Parts: sequence; structure tokens; C-alpha cells
Amino acid sequence: MVLADRDSWDRYVAAQWWTVDAWLREHPAHPDADDMRRYLDQCRRTHLEYQREFLGWGVFVCRDAPGRSEVSGDST
Repeated sequence: MVLADRDSWDRYVAAQWWTVDAWLREHPAHPDADDMRRYLDQCRRTHLEYQREFLGWGVFVCRDAPGRSEVSGDST
């Protein structure tokens, strides 16, 4: 199991914010631009208010142990 630290979690969400911000700079008059600005503001606010403290990500690798074929349903 590998867990993200706070810095890597911040970089992960900041990359998403940067992508939305870049889209807004390229499409300022798009019909969805106002909604995207509100979405971006809400994402930043909620991340800094509570998600940063309580959310994150991890990678789990699961596999059958050797000799445990009965768990996978293999009856041979």
C-alpha cells in the first residue's frame, strides 16, 4: 500500500484546477464558462476548508497468496 502525503495530494488537485483555469482562459465566452468558474471556485474552497484534511489517495495491490486456489474458485 502506498499513500499520498499532503503535498502530493495538493499537487494532484492543483493540476485539475490548472486544467480548468487554462480552459477558461482559452474559452472565456463559452456558454459553460460561468458554471466552470463557479465549479473551480467551489473546488478550491472545499479542498482548502476540509477535503485537504480528510481526503487523499492510496494505491492498493491485492493478489491471491500462493497455494490459495480454493479462494479463487479453482477446484483443481
